[in-house]
Parts: sequence; C-alpha cells; structure tokens
Amino acid sequence: MPQHPAGQPDRDLMFSIRQLFLFLSIIFIALLFAGLLLVRWLWFYPAELNTALETQKNEMFSLNSVLELKKETLATFVSDYANWDDTWHYVQEPYREYIATNFTDTTFESLKLSGALLLNNQREPVFNLEYNSESSLVTSNSTRLLYWLQQGGVEHLNDQPTTLFQSIDESPYLLAISPVMHSDNSGPRQGWLIFFQLLDDDILSVWKRITRIPLMRTDIPQNAVDLLTSPEDAQTFHDRCLMSPEQQPVYCFRIHHQQELPQFLSSNVITAFLLIALIPGIIFILLVHLLITPIRKATDLLELNNKDGMLRPVLFTTPLRIRELRQLRDTYNQLVYTARQQQARLEQLSNTDRLTNIPNRRAFDDALESTWKRLKRHKQSAALILVDIDYFKRFNDHYGHQVGDDALHRVAQALKGCAKRTDEITSRFGGEEFALILYIDDANNLDAVRHRIHESIRELNIRHEHSSVSKKLTISFGIAWIRESGPWLENMSKEEWLRAADAALYEAKASGRNCNMLQIITPEMPFTESPVWQQSPD
Repeated sequence: MPQHPAGQPDRDLMFSIRQLFLFLSIIFIALLFAGLLLVRWLWFYPAELNTALETQKNEMFSLNSVLELKKETLATFVSDYANWDDTWHYVQEPYREYIATNFTDTTFESLKLSGALLLNNQREPVFNLEYNSESSLVTSNSTRLLYWLQQGGVEHLNDQPTTLFQSIDESPYLLAISPVMHSDNSGPRQGWLIFFQLLDDDILSVWKRITRIPLMRTDIPQNAVDLLTSPEDAQTFHDRCLMSPEQQPVYCFRIHHQQELPQFLSSNVITAFLLIALIPGIIFILLVHLLITPIRKATDLLELNNKDGMLRPVLFTTPLRIRELRQLRDTYNQLVYTARQQQARLEQLSNTDRLTNIPNRRAFDDALESTWKRLKRHKQSAALILVDIDYFKRFNDHYGHQVGDDALHRVAQALKGCAKRTDEITSRFGGEEFALILYIDDANNLDAVRHRIHESIRELNIRHEHSSVSKKLTISFGIAWIRESGPWLENMSKEEWLRAADAALYEAKASGRNCNMLQIITPEMPFTESPVWQQSPD
C-alpha cells in the first residue's frame, strides 16, 4: 500500500476555500457575539442607563426652572403693583378709577391672571376680583378667593413677597403675595396684594412648548412626589406634583421622557451586530452605498434646484463617510447659505428707505394690505396715521438739504419709537410725509398716542426759524381710526382708509398746522362729519 510522502498533508484534513471561509465566519460571528454581550453587560448598558437617568434628571430640572421663572415673573408683577403709590393710597381711600384703569380684562389677559385680591392691614378685602377667560369678564366679590382667605390664607401674609402653590375650592392655583408699600419700599405697610393664576391645561401646554417635554395632567395620587424630588432610576415616565407650603399636592402631572430607555439587546444592537457580521459579504455593496447613492441624491437635488429656480442645501439622512463628498457637500451648502444671505439682504434693502433707515413706501403698501385683511377677519381697532413736517420746504431752503436730510432721519427715528408692537409699522410715505399703522384699543390709548407723537418730535428740539407756527420743527398729522373692525369692512377698501387719513391730515394743515385731526370709522359711521381737532402744546 503506497505511503504519503513525508510532509504531505492528509487529504481528509483539507478544506475548500468556501468551507474555510464559512468555518472562519462562524468562529468570527460567535466570538463577536460573545464579546458584544460581555462588553455590553459590563460597560455600555450600565453607561446608557446612567445617561438616560441623567437626561431625565435634566428634563425635570428644566421643568422646575420654568416653574421657578414663572413664579419669579408673577412675583415681579405683584410687587410692581403693590409697591406703587397709587395702590398705597387706594387702600386708604378707595376710588373707582383705580380698578377701572388698572384691572381691566386686558390686564388679566396679559398677565395671565385668574383673580386679584387686595387686603388692608386688618386682612379685610378692599377689592376682590375674578376673571373669566371664556367670557373675558372681570367680576367682583369672588367667593373662591374669599374661601382661600377664610381657610387659612392669612397665614401666608407677611412683610416679604412670596409665591406658593395652593388648592382653592379643589382647583390648583399659583399665588403671588406682596405687601403694599410706597414705590421706594418705605413704610408703613398698608396691606397685601395677591395675584391668583389658575393652573389649567393651557398652562401645561405652555410648559410643554417651552421645555419640549411631553406632559399630561393626572389625578392626585395617594403617595404624591414633589417635582423637586430627583429620580433614583430611569423610567419611561415619572409622576410629579407641585406642593403647597403644607406639603399637600396641588397640581400633578406625568412627565413622559423623550429618550427611550435602553434595552440590553435592542433592535439597534442586534442590527449593528448583523451588519458587522456580514462585513465580509457586503464590502462591495457598502462601497456602492457610500459612494454612488450620495452622488445620485445630490444630482437629483441639483436638478430640482435648476428646475424650479430655488436654492436648497444638500442634506443626507445618513452621515457621509467619503471625505471628498463631505467637502463637496459643505462647499455647496456654504454657497447656498451665502446666496440666501445676499437674497435676504437685497429684499431688506428693497423695503428700506436709505435716507431714514425705516421701511419705505413699498413696505408700507405690503403692511397696509396685510393689516386690512387682518382687520376684516378679526375684531380689532387700528389707526392709520399720515404725518407731514410743517413748512419743511422753508426748512430745506434756509438750512440746506444736508441739514434737511438729517432732520428727516431724526423725525423718522422718533416716529419709529411710537410703534411699540412688532406688527405695527412706521414708514416713509414720500418726501417729508410718514405713515404709521398702530393698533389702538380705546380712546384713552388714542389720546396717549396722539400726545406721544407730538412729544417725540418736540423732544428733538430742532430749530425752525422760518416756521409760521413755532420756532421749533413741528408736524401735523391725520388719523383714520377704525374702531372694532370686522366683516363690515368688506364694503370699504384700504384705499378709502388711506384717503380718510389723508383727509384728516389735510384738515390738520388747513387748521393752522402743528395739530392733528381724527377720522373715526365704524359700521354706523363710515366717516365723521368733522374731525376732532387737537392742538399740539407749544
């Protein structure tokens, strides 16, 4: 029987390349899986649990910070009202105008108040107001606030401002209490002012929007946990409560944490393991995926940009692994960003008057169009004001155009300061004329605006020796005030509104200038028969 030569391996011990690759792959996958389990058990999984716990702690800390800020804000409001000489005198000698002026439905709505209670030093109510947000009505003699006072609320009255959560008639409230003092915090104390803020679903929605944490109100549990209590372990959600000074739960909610709890063998872990295990068989597929797919997506986007004329950055749902592709993407996206900046700058320049640096006539026309549509949809009161500098041609002729341009710029900036809201506008209408669109709720606000406009120009103190009405630069302006707008404006047009303001300006100039005229527009009275005249103070 023939023998195998020395050193020749036995044919039974040989493997094919396929068999060897399969054998080595099985060993590689088994070792990889065992190592993955060991490393994850000893290292990654505990670290992920700790990270999730820290994230949940941070979310609860963020929510608590929002609540502290809310308490500080309400404390600031009540202190401002309480440390006010008018409030101090009102406690001694009440008068109707104080409440009518300072505690309107607008006050309650803007401060998000549900009630206000003013007590004298004998802890007796001076006024007791409650606000119904559904009907926008302010009522007196709230039994709910008096119930809190009778059930031990006086225990929280002291000489220092304080805020607290309290359940009143089974409803949760945030209370801010401040002693009534002089505006300089000097004594003697005259009583206490208390603001009540109902903690309802709307408040919870605000907290959700600020913190971006899903919150849901829950019933008060038997074992309530304070929001300040830090969680000991990571959970899908935590139930927490706002506590009263007596450590009684007032308002409870469930905090649904955004980050999911890690699983020891999650689908992501298994998927990652399978991807690594299949590396020997998918190297070519990965190269195609990493190189060809991004190029195809970028090409499709460029073709779309060329088709509709829009500039969009190149974005990928998965990170790029090819350095050259990443550099190309970043360079193109920077180019898109620069082009957008230039486009925005050009648009801003096209809507800005270069001399006065305020919106120009084009921007005013756009604002007039949008405001008119808004007035037809919603019940509001708005005023269109046309302003003209008195005897400005004489000013230019005497002082020169450079001084005149400077005066135009200063007047424009002064009028710009009269527009307080972001949806209000001050623009250059043409030449020495300016146009303002302001939202004015009532006659008192209207009078204040009329005075503020004249006062802003007078404070400029620009000499005008050739004016026929004053030795200082003055203005005349006409106001077209739409009171309580609505669908009835369908019978009018924005051009009529503009003509009404222009007619009022004409009357102001015809009446001697340095004054203003008012056109009131209502459903019953499209135009007043004669404008209301107000002479500017000398």
